[in-house]
Amino acid sequence: MKRILTLTTAIALAAPAFAHDEDLRYRLVVADAETPQVHVVDPGSGAETVSFDAASPARLYLGPDGRHAWAVSREAGQVQLLDTGLVEEDHGDHSAIILQAPVLLPGTASGERPVHFNMDAARVAVFWDGAGLATLHDASAAAEGDLAPVMTIDTGAAHHGVAVPVGDFTIATVAPEGEGLPDTLAVIGPDGAEVSRIDCLNLHGEGKAAGFVAIGCEDGVAIFDTSATPPEGRFLAYPSDAPAEGMIRLLLSPRDTTALIGNWGGTHMVIFDPSSETGDFAFSELPAPRMAWALDDAGMNGFAMLADGRLVRFSALTGRILGEAEGVTGAYAMERGVVRPMVAVAGHRVAVSDPAAGQVVLVDTGSLEIVERVDTGGQPQSLLLLTAEAEHVH
Repeated sequence: MKRILTLTTAIALAAPAFAHDEDLRYRLVVADAETPQVHVVDPGSGAETVSFDAASPARLYLGPDGRHAWAVSREAGQVQLLDTGLVEEDHGDHSAIILQAPVLLPGTASGERPVHFNMDAARVAVFWDGAGLATLHDASAAAEGDLAPVMTIDTGAAHHGVAVPVGDFTIATVAPEGEGLPDTLAVIGPDGAEVSRIDCLNLHGEGKAAGFVAIGCEDGVAIFDTSATPPEGRFLAYPSDAPAEGMIRLLLSPRDTTALIGNWGGTHMVIFDPSSETGDFAFSELPAPRMAWALDDAGMNGFAMLADGRLVRFSALTGRILGEAEGVTGAYAMERGVVRPMVAVAGHRVAVSDPAAGQVVLVDTGSLEIVERVDTGGQPQSLLLLTAEAEHVH
């Protein structure tokens, strides 16, 4: 990568950067893949697990404030909000991040098959595949229990789509003609009118870095510069030396760099710079099929859970493998329908859900040694990992 830029940004509320592990306490928020429940666990604290009922098995997303978890229940067609209890407390001369009791908020949003979830600093967007609708929600109002949409975008037909809020604008898919993935993205203004379009064949997967939004296409990447008003889109073709039979279908969003990391087939990954005219694409290969992956707080290192049960750490700037740990989970089949692990990273821990074992495995980010296996029962899958200061746990 030739033009990867490092940025200086504020530390995210959900991931305070402390020098030593003893300064941190961790909170896991875990959704079961089979039963409609969300569990909140404080590893190593001795506290009892707190469980909440979801509308159906949910996927979890941390909202813009780093405190509220959005539980998206596809089959039930419902979105709920959980206050994780991660609170920034004013101590006069400084602030501290503490853990309080989690609470399931009363408000809900309902519709047909909610799938993709995206956010900016103030709004979240939920795309409802069953109706072809995107609803925009004010994150601050939602934290008070009000999940009524502030804007609804009707694409005209049900499809597997996506909407990405960008200030007063929204990047949203255009419904395809017939079945299949959409081929076009539109920039929608605050009045609901379409501002511009860009082609993106069989688009799937979106990520953000340094003021850019990128969406994977069959033959390249659609890139939007969000520093412009309205956001300006351009298409960046994949290079001719890209590995055969691949396309980006998932993108990871770093906090402190412009290096976007995407999947490429079962075992490859691609790193590119959305600010570059050519993208400076670089490809690397993982030693086994990847089940799930995530970036550390800054986005400099990635952690990938492989189908053979290995966890690998890699450079998010070069793709080079930096370390691995065997036996973090058992092996999983990659066939469609198999409930497989997911990964979350915060502080000095990687959390790996292990549905087959009914556990969440906590691994040290530096040594890659297993620190703890947290028994949840059931089939834990989607998860969030939060950190707080050790001396301020309430």
